[in-house]
Amino acid sequence: QKKKLLEELGQNRLPYVTPADADFHQLWKTKYSKLIFRKSDTVPEELHQVVQEGFLTLRKHNCFFQDLVRIKGKDFVTPVSRILIGNPGCTYKYLNTRLFTVPWPTEGYDIKYCSPEVQNACKALIRLNDYLHIEAVKALQGQNLFETKEIKDPAVIDREQDFSPSPTEKGSVSKDQSSCSVQEDDYLSLKNKTSYNLTLLNYMDPLQMLYLKQEPYFGMGNMAVSWHHDENLVERSTVAVYSYSCEGE
Repeated sequence: QKKKLLEELGQNRLPYVTPADADFHQLWKTKYSKLIFRKSDTVPEELHQVVQEGFLTLRKHNCFFQDLVRIKGKDFVTPVSRILIGNPGCTYKYLNTRLFTVPWPTEGYDIKYCSPEVQNACKALIRLNDYLHIEAVKALQGQNLFETKEIKDPAVIDREQDFSPSPTEKGSVSKDQSSCSVQEDDYLSLKNKTSYNLTLLNYMDPLQMLYLKQEPYFGMGNMAVSWHHDENLVERSTVAVYSYSCEGE
């Protein structure tokens, strides 16, 4: 299908819209309603600081590695460097390569780190994970307001304040017990869809990557990773992305 599309395009490129275009927000609302974007200034500055320090710490300790993957029977080294951090024992498989998590601090596990700095970096990623989980649940609840009443959860409010991991969360009680049951089921479903158990960190320096491909469909310039579908994602699950760009680091 990709080959056929490229043949049909020839020297032409597919049109696309940006926030500057009049149709952008209407298309976003009607075709990509589950895509939620947050500006960086809506995230607590203190969380930004510890997470970005964690990224730089992992890079300083040479924790990012390129992966050897297999595509159509041929072996390739990924252009981006990665590290998988998360719950002990979790793995992520793609392109015939399985990554194992570097475990973040977890109750009940005696995890040894090469330095306190790396341990703190992993702790920072738990805090980011926890924050993104809270925001994802709230955003999805907001989108579902037309179907169900909003579930007010004091535990979530407290959790947002201190970013403390894994609190006990309880749905609010409704006078209509059947309605309450439906709300709790919906809330548990949202929690399950957004319960991130690992984070995949990707690092790239465009100036050091001399073999980048050209984006073939829209004429967007160089790209490190081509358009693709992640075959390992569970249907209707939620993915959270945090992007950090730095210069001279």
